[in-house]
Amino acid sequence: MPFVLLALLIAAVLLTFYKRPTLSAQLFADGETYILIDEGVLRVRKGWLPPRVIATLADLLRNAGVSEGYITLSKERRVAISWHVPPALHQTIRNVLLSES
Repeated sequence: MPFVLLALLIAAVLLTFYKRPTLSAQLFADGETYILIDEGVLRVRKGWLPPRVIATLADLLRNAGVSEGYITLSKERRVAISWHVPPALHQTIRNVLLSES
């Protein structure tokens, strides 16, 4: 009997974690910008950026050889960058996004 109760408790905990909203659901709220890097092409999937910013980011990522990943810009002006982009570029990307947008 104690094993059955333990199994039910573990199942309830796992179900709670499974039903929790994921991080991606919290990242892309209203007013945020989502940039997709797909096969080396930069696409703004949500939000808006000036063409000059898109061109600068595309050049940076192309020169670094980044062919996939994503970049998000929140309405609080926080930038999140996927692991596909080399860490050496993160600050440069932040500077471009925050100074021009």
